[in-house]
This record gives sequence, structure tokens and C-alpha cells, in this order.
Amino acid sequence: MGSWPAAAVLVLLCLVIPSVSAGFLITEICPDGYAKGDGDEYFVLSGTGGLDGWVVTDGEGSVRFPAGTSSSDPLIVAREAAAYYETHGAYPDYEVLSTFDFVPDAVSTGRFQMANTKDDVTLLFLDKPVQSVAWPGDFSSKNGMIHVFSNGIWDERVMRIGQSSVLPRTFVADSVTLFVSPDSSFEVVNGVITDTQSEMFISMYEFTHPELAESVADAAFRGVNVTLLVEGGPVGGMSSEEKGVLNYLVNSGVSVYTIESTDAKPARYRYLHTKYFVSDDFVTIVLSENFKPTGIPLPGTRGNRGWGAAVYSADVAKYFGSVFSADLGGYDIYPYVPTSDPFPASWSDEEIVVHFPARTIENVLVTPVISPDTSHLIPDLIHDSREKIVLQQAYISPYPNGARNIWLDLVLDAGGRGIVVQVMLDGMYYNTDAESDNDEIVAQINRLSQNDAISAEARLMFPGKSITKLHNKGMIVDMKYVLVSSVNWNYNSPNNNRESGIIIENEDAARYFSDVFEFDWGGVSGEFQINAPGGVDLRYAVVVLIIVLLFVIWRLKRK
Repeated sequence: MGSWPAAAVLVLLCLVIPSVSAGFLITEICPDGYAKGDGDEYFVLSGTGGLDGWVVTDGEGSVRFPAGTSSSDPLIVAREAAAYYETHGAYPDYEVLSTFDFVPDAVSTGRFQMANTKDDVTLLFLDKPVQSVAWPGDFSSKNGMIHVFSNGIWDERVMRIGQSSVLPRTFVADSVTLFVSPDSSFEVVNGVITDTQSEMFISMYEFTHPELAESVADAAFRGVNVTLLVEGGPVGGMSSEEKGVLNYLVNSGVSVYTIESTDAKPARYRYLHTKYFVSDDFVTIVLSENFKPTGIPLPGTRGNRGWGAAVYSADVAKYFGSVFSADLGGYDIYPYVPTSDPFPASWSDEEIVVHFPARTIENVLVTPVISPDTSHLIPDLIHDSREKIVLQQAYISPYPNGARNIWLDLVLDAGGRGIVVQVMLDGMYYNTDAESDNDEIVAQINRLSQNDAISAEARLMFPGKSITKLHNKGMIVDMKYVLVSSVNWNYNSPNNNRESGIIIENEDAARYFSDVFEFDWGGVSGEFQINAPGGVDLRYAVVVLIIVLLFVIWRLKRK
């Protein structure tokens, strides 16, 4: 038999010898878990191929895998499988200290245990460093934080134990019904609830609306399987009205759950601030408003300004259903325990003229937005804008420690490159009393516009003939994309809260909500523009001027 050509031998060697570049990386670390002694700490090794020769060390101990082990899936290596299961509700692939016979043991030497706030680990292949991870440095570790390596960086998003990692998806919906509060929200929301035949699940920050509660209860009475998830610790605590509604729903056969923190484990999200529900695995309603009488006013009555959409699509319903299931399956979910609080009485504000009935459009592109998983889609939309940005928000807040709001900066940058920007914020006292809130932001935008630094204008909306307050969290970009959401423009909402929304790609949808915005912008709903270069609220200037005039008149009379 003759000798093989050298090229053939080289090809064969490439097939049988593993490549380091096609090997493994540490892609996830949680050094500070919730279990006592951090038995639930873990790291994840991702890659494809044999694991012989691969070692993870922290300088005091090391971890490797049994001889002959190979994998093409990410491998979770926990310190203790029992503690990991208690925290995560699942089993790791390997454990360092043996606690369960059915979970394979990693081969360890020395004492491998990651310190909470300061440590480093190194991934070796055949005793040569492949990757080093240090904290602080690559990231700052905190209790319950999961640190993920993606796109070449650590912690591209803030992530806690138990949070989901859904990916962006765009769907073609059969149709979408557009609506706004106060004009047409009740008819659409109540209509979908009333038409539900088999199943409905609701994820809501607050639920105090007696009429919607009665409709939900009626659905349960006729055999609909209804599940409700609400925030157990809203700002100011759960009101007596909400407890009364939840008592009534539980007694009507609705499965009601709350998401809450305990002393041992904080909730996965700072707040469940979502506002959506799914009916019969086909209709998904997403909105900026809670199930409250002011958020979803009775037909023809005054209420909040908010936007909403009913999406008719099995794919969109399935997407939101997977989010709901992930939320409902967490360690921080508790069945609601009824109290003695009574069912609230019906309440409505003054009657109004309805200007914006619901409108249905067909064959619409819809992209769900879920915080904190895919909230980056919102700044991405701003960054990619080319012509115009219309923003209507309850408020815009600085980030912690006085840091700049990066979403607002993106809007200002857009205005700086010539894109037309209109910003409307709520003018209620609790959004204008502080030193760096809505009135200062409006003044800042208008001051920059006056100095020709940006192409933008901003206004405050005050209560008017039809609007009690501006509670919207919406945006229109290039008269083509519409954001309908629960996402506020602060740090926690996109990064730490569970939020919900959709981006609708459709010119008819943009035109519908643009008409509503221009109605509000024109002052029909009540608005006050701030143009003072120094950021002075003109209302106060008028009051000061009146006082000065009265003083002058008094002095003249004395003469």
C-alpha cells in the first residue's frame, strides 16, 4: 500500500484534532446566588466538541469534566445541584459538590468557590489560558445578578435570577384594532373580554375597574378559564379598591396570582408593570393603561390619555402566552389570598365628546416589545429614525445618581441631525414638582430649539375638557412605526421592570395615532407650552406679574 499524499493527511488531521477556536467559552456566571453559602452559584460553558483538556479555575480550585465528555449544548455547572434547584426550579448539568446522585459530578480539585463581589476565573485548554473573567472589571457582581457574555461584552442587559430571555420576533397580524383612552378603549377591551369563549390570561399592574371585573367574572361563569397576574406591591401598596376587585374575581372562579418579593428573595422584576391580555389564543390587547376607571373610562366619559391595540394573530398570542407562562412559573408567584375589602362602587368622570372611535387595519407587521428582554427595540427605533419622531409620555426621568437619560439623549441627537421632533409630557404636579422632571425637560428641549441646536419642540399637557392626565407611553417614528406600550422613560422601566408593548409597522396606524397626537398638541385636550430660555414655568411668571401689578396699584393709591 502506497503512502498518502501530504494534503490528504493534513485534511484528516483537521477532522480528528479539535480546534481551540471552535471550542468553548464561559458565557454566563452567577457568583452570588440566593441560597445560604451560595450553593446555587454557577457558570455556563458554551461551545461544541470534546471537553477533554478544558478546565475552569479560580486560582484556589479547578473544575473539569469526566474523560470522554463532549457537548454541543451550553453546560450549567453549579456548586450544589440541590441549592441550584431550590433557586431556579431546574437541575444543572453538573455539580461541584455532590448533593443529588442523578446529577453528574464535575471533577474538582482544591476549593472552587466564586467570591461574591471580587474574584476571577480562567478557562484553560491544555493548560493554556483561553478566557479570563474578573469582577469587578468585566462586570460588577450583585446578589441575584446573572452576568451574560454576548456580542463580545458582559452584561449587555441587566439580568436577575429567574428572568426570561425572549428574543425579538416580527409577525404579520390578520388585523389590528387601534383605540385610545378615553374615547374608545372601553368598547374594545370590554368587547374582547365579552367575546372570549375558552381561555383568557391577563397581566396587569393594577386592576380596580368594577365594570371590567364584572365582565371578566361573567367570562369565568360561562366556563372560560381565566388567569390573572397582578403586581403584589404597587407603589403605595395595593389599594382597598383593588383588593375588593380581586376578592370578587377569586370568588367568581378566576385564578388570581400576585408577583411579590420576600426577605429571602426579591422578585425577579422591580415591578410587574405590564398591561396586556390574551383571549382564545388569538386576540392580544396591549395598552398603556391599567384596568382602572380612569385608564379605561366608561363610554363617553373623561379619563387618561392612553393608546392601545387589539392584535388578531395566533402567532402574537402565542408569543405573549410564552411570556405569561414564564412569569407565572417563577419562584415569586403567590395565589392571591382574599381579604374583607368590599367590591368598589361604579365610578365615572364627566361626559365628553368622542373624537376618536376605534379603527381596524389589516395585514399589519407587529413586533412585541418585552422589558427587560427586548426593550432595546425602542432606542433602536429612535436611532434608525430618518424624518420625524413624535413622543407622548407620562414622564421622562434622569437615571440614578443624576446620570443622563440615554433615550432622551437619542431623541435630542435625532433633533440635532435635522429630524423633526415633537415631545409631549404630562403636566400634573407630581411630574413637575422636582428639579429635573417634565417641565425642566420641556424647557430644555425648547431652549435648544431656540438656539438652533435641534429641530424639536416640546409641550406639557394639563388636565382639560376630556383628559384627566397624560398616562401614555407611545411614540411614532417616520409616520410608519408606532409604539404602544407600558414602558416609561426612566431607568427601571426598560431595565428592571416587566413591561409589555408592540411596535406596529403601518402607515395607517401611524396616521391614526398622529391624528390623536395633533389633537392633543393643538390644545383641545389641554396643554401648556414652556418656551422660557431659563426653563421658567410661564404660569408662575404670570402669577408674579399679577402680584407686581397689584403692588404697583396699591402704591399709586397710597400716593
